[in-house]
Amino acid sequence: MMVGALFLSLNVAPTEEVELIAQQMTNGQEIILAVCSVLVMQLFVYAARFRGGHAFDGLSVASAFARYTLVGYVIVIGVSLGLLWLLGRTEGVGFRDVLSTCIVIGFPGAIGASAARLVL
Repeated sequence: MMVGALFLSLNVAPTEEVELIAQQMTNGQEIILAVCSVLVMQLFVYAARFRGGHAFDGLSVASAFARYTLVGYVIVIGVSLGLLWLLGRTEGVGFRDVLSTCIVIGFPGAIGASAARLVL
């Protein structure tokens, strides 16, 4: 999942548009984007029925969601934070701004992480 998140996030992290989008978003919009990212991850792997998709294999939907999707999103946010740090975009910036930018970068990262789960 980390490689997939890194693959797509590397394409958008160095751009200025990510910071502009993050600055213009309200708290509610950030929460909606984070929830949409998690839902996209869940739907992409389990509900879309792509070839190579996963079944729940005896796990409940809630258990699979907590074990794979939420943990995957934490990995995506970690990758986003690492990219911002490597690019020098965390220096002199407040926590809220860094978190907002991580959420924006996390959306394509979530798609990449889901695609990586399908491939593997």
